[in-house]
This record gives sequence, C-alpha cells and structure tokens, in this order.
Amino acid sequence: MKQKTKTTRAIRPNAGVQAAYHKALSKLVKEMSDSVEYWLQASYKANTPDMALAMDALPSKVLNKRIKELSKRWTTRFDDMSDFIATKFVESGRKANDAAMQSAFKDAGWTVQFKPTAAIRDAMNATIQENVSLIKSIPEQYLKNVEGSVMRGFTAGRDLGAISQELQFHYGVTSRRAAFISRDQANKLSATVTQARRVELGLYEAEWVHSGAGLHPRPEHVKAGNEKRRYDIRKGCLIGGKYILPGYEPNCRCSSKTILPF
Repeated sequence: MKQKTKTTRAIRPNAGVQAAYHKALSKLVKEMSDSVEYWLQASYKANTPDMALAMDALPSKVLNKRIKELSKRWTTRFDDMSDFIATKFVESGRKANDAAMQSAFKDAGWTVQFKPTAAIRDAMNATIQENVSLIKSIPEQYLKNVEGSVMRGFTAGRDLGAISQELQFHYGVTSRRAAFISRDQANKLSATVTQARRVELGLYEAEWVHSGAGLHPRPEHVKAGNEKRRYDIRKGCLIGGKYILPGYEPNCRCSSKTILPF
C-alpha cells in the first residue's frame, strides 16, 4: 500500500507584523499629505492665477519653489525613516516566521532550532534593502504627481477646491500603494525566510498551497493548490510555463507545506 506523504502545515505571513508595517507607512504618508496640502493651499491663496496674469506669472514661480521645498523635506524624511522601518519589519517578520516554522515542525514530530546563520543574514539584508528602496519611492511618486496637478491647475486658472480634490486623490493612490507594499512584502518575507530555513535543514520538497484569498486569484495558482502540486524549492514550481515560488509574484498570497522524509 502506498504510504501517505507527511508534511508540515503551511506558514503564513504574520498578520501583526504586516499590520505594524502598514501602520508605519500609513503614518508617514498621512503626515506628508497633510503637510503638502496645508502649505500648498497657503501658497495658492497667496499667489492666485489672477495675480499671475497681472505679474508676468511670477506667483507660479513662488508656488513651484514651495513644491520643491516640500519635495526636498519629505524625500529626506522618508530617506531618514526608511532603514529603521524596513529593519524593524524584516527582523520582527523573521522572528515570527521562525517561531511559526518551529511550531509547525514540532507538530509534525520534528524538533528544530534556528540560528542567525550567514545565509539567513544575507537574505534578510537583501530584503531590508528592497524595502528601503520601496519606502524611498513613495514620496518620489506622490510628489511628482502633486507637482503636475498643482502647476497644471494653476496655469488653467482652476480654483483651490479643484486643486484640493486632486491632492486628496493622490493621497488615496499613495495610501493604497503603501497598503500594497506592506501586504506584498509580508508575503515575500515569509516566503524568503521559509525558503532559507528549509535549505538549512536539507528539506528541498514542498507542496503548493493556494491562499484562497484575494478578489482576483490567478487560475494557475488555484490549480496548483487544488492538485497539491509538489516541487523542488531550489527550482520552483512549474506554473503557467515558468518556475516560481509562492509569495514572490506581485500580490501572491500562496504558501507551501514542507514535505518531510520518512
């Protein structure tokens, strides 16, 4: 009789770690948006499009200067906070993932102890740098869009209410991007730690698990989960004509079960 495969349970990203990361990013984004809207409204009131017509567009230069000042201030603020936020996220996520894996292995009859090896340190450092870059990109995209909206609106003679609506729109877009970064990076972090720890233990086989979450699941990921598709973690799972690992594609919330040898 064929013996059943023994696996651990799938390891999911820690919800608390993801929430803390999202909170930190959202706080910075809200502070930036409030600051930009306050100072641009004040500058716009002091330098209206009507004044620009009478003063050879000099007020527009004043407004543009204010935008540049705000851009420098908030780019510096995000740069200063990026390493702290990213490091805290990655370290707390690594610890939570290690604890979850130890518990999963224990329930499957294995006792493991994870140490801060060179391989895991290297993987965590790379993840920190990736998140630092993502955090730094948030004000860059937001402020570029704000500058375009404000200067176009000023040139077209639009009133302050219309400009404020566009500023709120850009805030909403940036807030959703911060939420995506925290969710997507939590998935990738969990997958990265799980991958590194399996390699340390010499466990190279896994079983794909579809998350069942998300409004628009990838059909091929669903199929792989339904089939309990096995794969070599050093190569990835063949899905949609390419080899991939769970949690690595944008917004992928899939995970996997470690296949244990008898």
